Amino acid sequence: MIQTDMQQELGRAKNALQDYLIHKLLIPKVYLDADWNGTPVDVLAIDRAGVGDVHAVKMVPLEPGINIRAAFVLFASPSLSPVEEFRSLPSHYRYVAVVGDDQDWRKFNPADGIPWNSLAEDGVGRVGILYVDLSEDDPKLQVRVILKAERFRSSKEIVELADRYVAEHTANWEVRE
Repeated sequence: MIQTDMQQELGRAKNALQDYLIHKLLIPKVYLDADWNGTPVDVLAIDRAGVGDVHAVKMVPLEPGINIRAAFVLFASPSLSPVEEFRSLPSHYRYVAVVGDDQDWRKFNPADGIPWNSLAEDGVGRVGILYVDLSEDDPKLQVRVILKAERFRSSKEIVELADRYVAEHTANWEVRE
């Protein structure tokens, strides 16, 4: 795939993730390519018109020839894992979205390869893993849940970050009255 095609596919994947969060949340404000507390986030959604839970998504494109099972082997390595990096991000829900065209993703059993580093140290919260399937000819990409995210503890820092972010940034998608 040439660079322009890959950029377009990743853009489509961001749009699919945005749609996923719009349908999952109640009146969210969604931001693409956000800088969330110094960490680049591909899709950021703040529920309940910007005063609710914060959902952050990092996309990880699969390299050509790498399938989702191989990606999970990489995820299990703390030095390479986007899950490990996202585990400490100040947000209520955190997701890593694998973007690829592995047609065998349905055969993948998440229990075989879920890294323990997806869990919060105290067990309250787990980084969710989504799969954006580029292999289907459907003009609308589908987001599949591989591992359901679990809510991390809230903190004053998260609430203050969300309030400041909403006040200073224009949402890519929001309900306007």
